[in-house]
Amino acid sequence: MKNLTNLFIIVFAFISIISCNNSTTDECCDKDKQETTTSTETSEYLINATLWVQQSAEYQACCYQAFNHAKLALDVRMNLAPKDKPLAVVFDLDETLLDNSYFEANLIETNTSYTKENWKEWSDMECATATPGAIDFLNYVISKDVEIVYISNRRENELDATISNMEKIGFPAVEKENFFFRTDESSKINRRTLAAEKYNLILFLGDNLGDFDGMFDDRSQNFGKDVVEQNKDRFGSDFIIIPNPMYGKWEQVLPADENKTATENRVNNVIGYNEICK
Repeated sequence: MKNLTNLFIIVFAFISIISCNNSTTDECCDKDKQETTTSTETSEYLINATLWVQQSAEYQACCYQAFNHAKLALDVRMNLAPKDKPLAVVFDLDETLLDNSYFEANLIETNTSYTKENWKEWSDMECATATPGAIDFLNYVISKDVEIVYISNRRENELDATISNMEKIGFPAVEKENFFFRTDESSKINRRTLAAEKYNLILFLGDNLGDFDGMFDDRSQNFGKDVVEQNKDRFGSDFIIIPNPMYGKWEQVLPADENKTATENRVNNVIGYNEICK
């Protein structure tokens, strides 16, 4: 068991480093968590990822880097955008603006895994904190007379608690109609379309590729990496990624054997030097 734990520390340190290195150019999710997760699984594998978010100065730096660059991107996008409609920046919430690592920590401590019910209990507590640099960037957006739109996979019955939570920790007030929360589907395509009827959407911030465009929803080919490669110039200009090594669409498409535990399946997806150095 000790060897397995040590292996996972290495694995998630690697994932965390990748997330940081790609924080302005690549990928990371909303509370669209894996709906197929069952309460019989544990969340031990989350330990190092959650520690990195909560305790590392590197995570803090990655967030500041992303939001600092977002200011530059916003200035450019404002000048290029048509002015036939008000301009708006689109934000995901969880692990983009709101830090829910405490929820993940509780899963580890209680030896449980995500369910819609325990997530709702958490969001009702109104205890999420702001990711580093988030509030400052939203104030910058407002100072430019640009609107704020939230497209989140939090469900509609979480709306009031979410607004209250955000007000408590200092986020600027945003019209309730600009919160596009999930009803049925997790895809954000239709909600982006609704928002685009009212605004010119000039910049997108999220921790998951699906926060940006529907073309990223399909991960069936090479885990979605080919689509990222084809759109690499849009990261840092149209799309700003916030690091999230704890969960996301990326982990949902990893090959899995139903006869193995979540931890065992994650070990099987690690690429070792024996495969690279053939």
